[in-house]
Amino acid sequence: MSKRDYYEVLGIPKDTSTKDIKKAYKKLAMKYHPDKNPGDKTAEEKFKEIKEAYEILTDDEKRQQYDRFGHAAFQGASGNGHHDGRGHYQSGGFEDIFGGAFGRQGFGGFGRSSGGGFGGFDDIFSQARGGRSQPSKGQDHEFTLTVDFVDAIQGAEKVVELPVNGEQKKINVKIPPGIRDGEKIRFSNKGAPGINGGPNGDLLLVINTRAHAFLKREQDNLLCTAHIDIANAALGGEVEVQVLDSRYKLKVPAGSQSGRKFKMTGKGVKNRKGVTGDLIVTLHVDTPTNLTDKQKDLLEQFKATL
Repeated sequence: MSKRDYYEVLGIPKDTSTKDIKKAYKKLAMKYHPDKNPGDKTAEEKFKEIKEAYEILTDDEKRQQYDRFGHAAFQGASGNGHHDGRGHYQSGGFEDIFGGAFGRQGFGGFGRSSGGGFGGFDDIFSQARGGRSQPSKGQDHEFTLTVDFVDAIQGAEKVVELPVNGEQKKINVKIPPGIRDGEKIRFSNKGAPGINGGPNGDLLLVINTRAHAFLKREQDNLLCTAHIDIANAALGGEVEVQVLDSRYKLKVPAGSQSGRKFKMTGKGVKNRKGVTGDLIVTLHVDTPTNLTDKQKDLLEQFKATL
């Protein structure tokens, strides 16, 4: 069965940049990774195909050879063969191209090497440079962790179960106080195994915060609404503001309108760098309903004075 074109495998045009190749690979690898498709042989084969395409197209030397000779660049042939356009090699070509750097070494079959990388062509390039393939760090694994609004502000400890190197493992996660939505918690060496003896990748937890019933957060500021009756708004008064475990008294000047904002400095969120934001309180004047006859009469008298 013939191999599919590597660009087709990743769903990208031939002039795609290395950066965009990595983006395409990451998206497909997340979809077909064996950890997400246990027991699915089709997904496993697709993942291998995607990884093979990625490792060729992100290596400048290998990509140049692939663009010139296609898959034949990595199939069995003598060290001085070239592609004849029908999937075969003829004498001459490679030795001329590389100035005989490879001598009489043959191009080995393209497949997995024991070191975790791809053998054959990659090994020959390494030998031409005077050594084996360089160790490289394994791929990072990234997951989303959803936490309560209060836990993100005050900090907490959670036990979560995640796939680590193909196995489900329980991990104790310390959520630092003040962590923001989208920030990451990193666990070193918990990702994919390294290549050619390189270090393992990392495991990253991206924080997603649940919404709160009446509080909102903007950066390190907390936002809330305080309700006040029409009399205290007109004459001036005081309202109590409840924020998590704290209560604050807010003085409201006479004549305050709905929508007026008050800033309580240093009453917001203390972030991971130790900087504390503010509490922003928006005033809401409540219009009375279900008035008694006496209250209606008093309001009528008041109305008459306006």
